[in-house]
Amino acid sequence: MGKQRIEFIIRPDGSVEERPQGFTGEACEEVTRRLEQTLGVITHREPTAERYQNADDQDQTIDHRQA
Repeated sequence: MGKQRIEFIIRPDGSVEERPQGFTGEACEEVTRRLEQTLGVITHREPTAERYQNADDQDQTIDHRQA
């Protein structure tokens, strides 16, 4: 599994953008849920491509060579 981290961008108007990286599927929402409750109202949510991956898919390698 790759490195997991959450990046926060705090804008001059006080709004906060969080960017979870390295989490797949629902793990992203699970890990950020408590943080979001503490930070306040969520005005926008934009899932990344990782959100739609299954955790099991992360380590799979596909061999496209013909037998």
